[in-house]
Amino acid sequence: MLKKTLQFAVPAALLCAGLAAPRAMAQPAPAAVQQTVTVTATVETVDMTTRQVLLSGPKGALLTVVAGKDVQNLSQLKAGDHVVLTGQRAVAVRVGKPGQKLAPPTLQGAAVRAVRGELPAGAAYELVNVNVRINKVDKKTHTVSFTRADGSTGEVTVENPHLQAFAGQLKPGDNVELAYLQAVSIVAQKP
Repeated sequence: MLKKTLQFAVPAALLCAGLAAPRAMAQPAPAAVQQTVTVTATVETVDMTTRQVLLSGPKGALLTVVAGKDVQNLSQLKAGDHVVLTGQRAVAVRVGKPGQKLAPPTLQGAAVRAVRGELPAGAAYELVNVNVRINKVDKKTHTVSFTRADGSTGEVTVENPHLQAFAGQLKPGDNVELAYLQAVSIVAQKP
């Protein structure tokens, strides 16, 4: 029995490689956090007409997903097969050079899928780079107010303790470079 396994992982270390440049002593050190979640579900039914796949999770919860037209090889998927879903998020931040003009955000992404005839599998990632200027930091609520390159303003509450430590060292006028990664892979396997 042929098993096709497609693995997709982008460690935060690679994400941060471009953000680990030398810095002045008064600035906070670059920070990065990463979270990976993997779930294995069992295929209950596959409706080829509607392209709906009914999955049962490890605790018995049911979820219906619709396989879009881009999903090839759906007919290879049968009741009893396993589907492994892996999601990954990572954020890396560093203080940029003072006084620099804020660069507009950039977006990169890619996707791959199984070759025709194999079990369904695919992976995709999206990497967003954003530069902001800090307006205000509230250390008690971990709220950071900022201005984007286009002049619009925003506010975010930092929930991760590691990133809270980074944000707590920021001061108004700091330029901050953020890289945000989202990745997902889905691999069908015969039991």
